[in-house]
Amino acid sequence: MKAFEKVIGYETVKRELATISDALVNREAYEKLGVKAPRGLLLHGRPGVGKTLMASALIEASGRRAFICRKDRHDGEFIDKIRKTFEDAKSAAPSIVFLDDMDKFANGDDRHPDAEEYVTVQTCIDDAEESDVFVVATANSICALPRSLMRAGRLDRVIEIEPPCGEDAVKIIDHYIKSKKFTTDIDHRYVARLMPGNSCAQLETVINDAGLLAGLERADVITRDHFLRALLHGARDIPDEAFDGAAEPVDLSDPSDIMAHTIWHEAGHATVLEALRPGDVTIVTAFLRNGEPDGFTSHYHSGKSSLIGDLYSDACVSLGARAAVEMKFGVTDSGSAEDLNRAFDSVWSIITHLCDRGFDYHSNDSFNLQDSGELQARQEKAVSDEIERLYGKAKEILSVNRDFLEALAGALSRKCILTESDIAEIKERCRVVPVSL
Repeated sequence: MKAFEKVIGYETVKRELATISDALVNREAYEKLGVKAPRGLLLHGRPGVGKTLMASALIEASGRRAFICRKDRHDGEFIDKIRKTFEDAKSAAPSIVFLDDMDKFANGDDRHPDAEEYVTVQTCIDDAEESDVFVVATANSICALPRSLMRAGRLDRVIEIEPPCGEDAVKIIDHYIKSKKFTTDIDHRYVARLMPGNSCAQLETVINDAGLLAGLERADVITRDHFLRALLHGARDIPDEAFDGAAEPVDLSDPSDIMAHTIWHEAGHATVLEALRPGDVTIVTAFLRNGEPDGFTSHYHSGKSSLIGDLYSDACVSLGARAAVEMKFGVTDSGSAEDLNRAFDSVWSIITHLCDRGFDYHSNDSFNLQDSGELQARQEKAVSDEIERLYGKAKEILSVNRDFLEALAGALSRKCILTESDIAEIKERCRVVPVSL
């Protein structure tokens, strides 16, 4: 249907929406089979993924008149508005009620399943059961919504809209950049690699911000530098001076230089990641923010995951920063607390939830024949043993790839920001030895 052509990518979701709209438009074909169209649909997902656009496409494809309800007035008045919206929709049936951002209907950030607004919506849906009124709702989070609202006979179709990944992301990015004058060395696949997991709105904003930077410079085209500045300054708040390289030389052998620690920290992350998942590193940074060292390492992910294998490698990559600082200076990395938390979380999930070390480590409150204290002690021992093993692996990776680690740290000390092309250049001089876990 032409209405769904406005939605780029998301082919699986569009097929489901098209099925629903067909059931609304061609009721007789379904009634001959003794089946009914769904009563309602809930699209949920983080802000900016296109939920409202998809709901609007469904409404257009159905050809029905829509009655839109958004939180735009005080509680008592808003409840009256909800009731009136449904009454108007019943009078104009066949019709659609569109409840946009329904998780904002009740005040507060906490879960309020019994809030009067949700009770009213639920009652109105039930009262419209004999009318030909379809309900479509959007929400950023369904945690705040009562489960009873999402049961069969009310919002019986619930679809999570995730940020675009893989080819979906490529198609959406191509849509955003094709009308802009980018240099030939930047295309949709390049942008997709540097912005995995971003919402449609985030992708569009960064691409447009790159054009704003080019316009400010009165440039004829939008370059990679413009895009990187828009991406890193907007999403990561990297100060402009970091793009010009290090303000002053960094002595990478000085254990008292905190900036040197940061550089080895990030180089450790990147080296372990390149050895475990070659080509996944997209950006490595180490810079000063308000006089304090900061940095991060970004990597590409397609959205498709082997799960356990990626959890193991993620844990090892997290440990790589601490290992690099310890190997270089013989001290504990004071900036690795969050890395350790991530590593322990990954390994805890592997052992206690995915049972990769056996079912006797499984955490299940409803079926536990052993004393919980004894089980937790065994789980913690298994997790700490696995962390020790992965830490040893991180050190092994850094040792066999010492030349690459040193070259990466040296480049990072001069440039502050390394991209894929910088890393590829280093790999031409210093071959990275792949290591399996």
